[in-house]
Amino acid sequence: MAKTTLKSLAQALNMSVSTVSKALNDSHEISEVTKRTVQAFAKKHNYQPNVLAKFLKTGKTNTIGVVLPKMTGPFEAQIIAGMQNAAATHHYRIIIMNTMENEELEELALQSMIDKSVDGILFCPIHEESNISLAKQILRTTPLVIFDRTYYPIETHKVGVLNSEGTYNACKHLLDIGRKKIAIFCGAHQGITTKRLSGYIEAHEDFHIPVTQEYIVHCKVKSLADLQDDMEKHVRYLLQLPTPPNAIIGVADTITTHLLGILAKLEIKVPETLAVIGFANTELALSLNPSLSTIRQPTTEIGEISVNKLVEVMHKKNRSQIEWENIKLPTSIQLRRSTIG
Repeated sequence: MAKTTLKSLAQALNMSVSTVSKALNDSHEISEVTKRTVQAFAKKHNYQPNVLAKFLKTGKTNTIGVVLPKMTGPFEAQIIAGMQNAAATHHYRIIIMNTMENEELEELALQSMIDKSVDGILFCPIHEESNISLAKQILRTTPLVIFDRTYYPIETHKVGVLNSEGTYNACKHLLDIGRKKIAIFCGAHQGITTKRLSGYIEAHEDFHIPVTQEYIVHCKVKSLADLQDDMEKHVRYLLQLPTPPNAIIGVADTITTHLLGILAKLEIKVPETLAVIGFANTELALSLNPSLSTIRQPTTEIGEISVNKLVEVMHKKNRSQIEWENIKLPTSIQLRRSTIG
């Protein structure tokens, strides 16, 4: 079967190639009726635009690159879904690369996006110091927006959540129910750790409870096997302390959801011995045993706003006049049996 081209579409529709091209690109010069006719016909015949030809003509590929540290759970899937919804509205396609919490892979991913001539990049850095020089270099020629792990020292739009507030509210809930010996499980070298840990410390200060340094745990997160082994080691150590904790907060989805499995393996009762709450956007929280109390993030909104802000920048002729925004969305807490029994 011959490949459908602009020329073959134009011949079949008895229109000029120029008219078909403008209709497919949603030009204001073409009527809505003609646009719908052309776009429906192109879809029916599986028309795929020649990205290289378009780039050579316009300097644009209508693609957005997404670089993120992991794709292991619902949190990332929900953000990407939001991005795809918004990108489709603006007639952009998305290319996704997973850096697997590895700075060398992150560097390769960012460079690959430039090599693919994407029109803009949505970037979730591994931590606040990863590939800063490269990101600044990219910003000179290609719009870039930071999402999720926004504690990153470059000047651009950033879209995330009120990280410290989420952890603070989790601490407050635990303290309100009498759990005053709270451990916190953080990801080692993760860009979310600093702010989420600050909320934990602030809550202890506000409620006049000394921070026990041994309760602050940094877990290896580069692989699930490393994370599970490390968390098990830390749980065993904490429970052998003269004054063991009676609650744990997880600062990331992967940590929080897998923590229940570790505790079940060690036959530690939740919430009787350890109450558990943490950042987690899994839809299975209610089905876990026990059901998991969670700090939820507005993932779809993060994805949609990130794309919208990036598109705004891409359409600006003079980017030097842009007032950069650091957008922080609120989290919410859903209480279940892992803390309230």
